[in-house]
Amino acid sequence: MPFPFPRLARSFALVCVPAFAPLPAAADLQTVLQQERAGLAESCPNGMEFLAGFAAPVNINGDTTPDILVDYGQLSCNGTQMMFCGSAGCTQKIYLGRADGSHAMVGEFLAYELRFDRPTEGTFLAVLHGGSCGRAGAETCFQRYALSGETVEMLQEEPRDRWYFTEGPSPSAMLATSQGDSLRLVCDDGSLRIQYGPTWMWEENGSVADHARDLSKPQGRIEIEIEVDGGQPTAVPFMIEEAARVLQSPTLAPGQPFFAALMQGSFVELHLGGSLEHLRSFTLKGSSKAIGSLLQACV
Repeated sequence: MPFPFPRLARSFALVCVPAFAPLPAAADLQTVLQQERAGLAESCPNGMEFLAGFAAPVNINGDTTPDILVDYGQLSCNGTQMMFCGSAGCTQKIYLGRADGSHAMVGEFLAYELRFDRPTEGTFLAVLHGGSCGRAGAETCFQRYALSGETVEMLQEEPRDRWYFTEGPSPSAMLATSQGDSLRLVCDDGSLRIQYGPTWMWEENGSVADHARDLSKPQGRIEIEIEVDGGQPTAVPFMIEEAARVLQSPTLAPGQPFFAALMQGSFVELHLGGSLEHLRSFTLKGSSKAIGSLLQACV
């Protein structure tokens, strides 16, 4: 029942290699590191050190097989960490884990950051220099990529700080901020769910923070107040969705006045009591069209 109410970072271009020859069949983390060390030997003849965070576990596609992100920003090469970094970010490689324990390198990027924020959809976000999208460097580019088998495909660039509607994989109206927080309304069999992705709920490696787990105890949920334009707050319980790395509400009836308020308002705030640490404010710019399209599609 619905709830009531490039190799060197001297270019501005992104380097994304859609598909690579797979690594040897028995490859594991150590094999990946050995291959990286061998590949870097010529570039770093005067010393090479893998710093903490050079190879980190990530979840790209929502399965139980660990994937690996290699970040050259955490590489000391010839006494500097800037050999593979520049104004467009640092070289980063994605190794996809296979069921047999091996890994295949499926993408290489020159990016400020890779955010594996939608593993259940098999997509991730690259935060890039504006030149990657044909704009000035100061205008950060947010480009989403999808994993298809062992191939990475570029999707349409996502807007920041503005609501937009997408039909797949489920009809959704969503907003993502430049700081990394997100808010989504997702159609679920004729009802809606709220998926809230605040940055305070995860660690840098993409895992759910112990702090967020503690907040959900002992009820197994986190009650968050949602307030449109400073009006009467609506308290909504959220459960932690581990794989999707979001807080998710129970199903909500699309006819709730709350959704009409989101379409008509200027901003919405989500908070836990009076805690400033957990306060997040989202613009409702574009929400009328995006949420209106969602309500029409979710029938």
